[in-house]
Amino acid sequence: MKEPLGKWDEKLVEHLLKHGDDLSFTKYFWKECEANEGEHKQYARFSRATYLSHGGLSHAKVARALDMSYSTVWTWSKLSQLPKLGHYLKVFLALGEPRDRRVWLSVNNSPGHAVPLGPLVEVPLEIRGWEDIEPLLAQLQPTAVIPDGLSRIFLFGFLLGMAIGDAAKPRQGEWHRHLNLTLSEKYSTNRYLGEFTCLCAASAGLRMERATDLPRSHNKPHGFYCWTSQSSALIDWIYNVCLGLTDEELTTYDAVRMNWALTGPDDFRRGLIQGLAESDGSVNIASQTVEFWIGPNWEFGAKLLGSFGLHSFRSREALCVSKAQVVKSLAVPLFSPLLKTVRYTRYQKLAGARRMAMGGSRLPDEVRGTITRLKAEGFTVSEVSEKIIDAYGISVSFEALKRWAGRHLGEGDRKTALDGGTQKVGQKAAEY
Repeated sequence: MKEPLGKWDEKLVEHLLKHGDDLSFTKYFWKECEANEGEHKQYARFSRATYLSHGGLSHAKVARALDMSYSTVWTWSKLSQLPKLGHYLKVFLALGEPRDRRVWLSVNNSPGHAVPLGPLVEVPLEIRGWEDIEPLLAQLQPTAVIPDGLSRIFLFGFLLGMAIGDAAKPRQGEWHRHLNLTLSEKYSTNRYLGEFTCLCAASAGLRMERATDLPRSHNKPHGFYCWTSQSSALIDWIYNVCLGLTDEELTTYDAVRMNWALTGPDDFRRGLIQGLAESDGSVNIASQTVEFWIGPNWEFGAKLLGSFGLHSFRSREALCVSKAQVVKSLAVPLFSPLLKTVRYTRYQKLAGARRMAMGGSRLPDEVRGTITRLKAEGFTVSEVSEKIIDAYGISVSFEALKRWAGRHLGEGDRKTALDGGTQKVGQKAAEY
């Protein structure tokens, strides 16, 4: 006598007897259940074994007919074990078809993508605007408590900013992608940035934890803080759909396709800007600019800044925001006031500093004397610029400092002033 089956087990058998090895249900899942040819064949044998067993053949005869082991036929007939696509069929029968232009995605899977462990969420195959993202965020279950005052919309934007920037998104073989974040121990505030990124991942239902830190080496004077996330199809979806990149493309070389993000609410775009700034941004005190080193994504970055009414320009490989726009950007702001990283501190200095004219003619005598002394002591123009801001609250442009130092030092020191002040990046003077 056959043992009674559960509700969904009964529906599973009914479906197999009616539809056989039809795989049309797989189109309702992310990347069609990520099934390979071998798994398609396994499902066909599972379907055939079910049909023969319910047709009256013994387990032994079914095993011989399909050239399978008796134990496999037995466990399949009891539904105590299922092939991969059998699990997905069972989920489909329970959930039904997703809405138009969407598929089901399992945030967690057993190793090898075998069993969809859930939670199952509906994800759009293409994002046309913010209205396609908001329903997804409501479905995702946070894996940590989100502190009061932080919206999940902001945290999701910050996570995407980090994904475009510092966070590596590796995929090994057929495994799902995961996030790796490696930050220098030179600045202790980088630890806060890493932990905050973990919180952003947790807000999206992803586990991300501290990994083993990397030690310093002979050519790396500082060690590195490290974090890593779980592997998840959700990260694949973020990479392919949110960032708009194929599996063959890399954020280092290929521009993201994210114009949809410009339709998001202020809180989301603010998180996105801050994630970009904290990962790939810098504050150039000497040139009086904030610089975004976002490679091929400068055009998208300019549009994102423009969505807050901020103008930017491209200088060499960086997307730059001038001093006047930096002051205006405090209303956003560009760097996170929650984390108070070194970047944020320098950003506040630059925004709050009083600007002096390009020629330096209005520099107070005391400031002029300090510039001359610091240059004579061998400091670069960039270092002098930051020390002047710290001491006097005055921002003097790279060109003004360079001219003043060259004009008032002796011939021997002038070469030091000019050579030592050469910058690697961001040499374009700020707008006056």
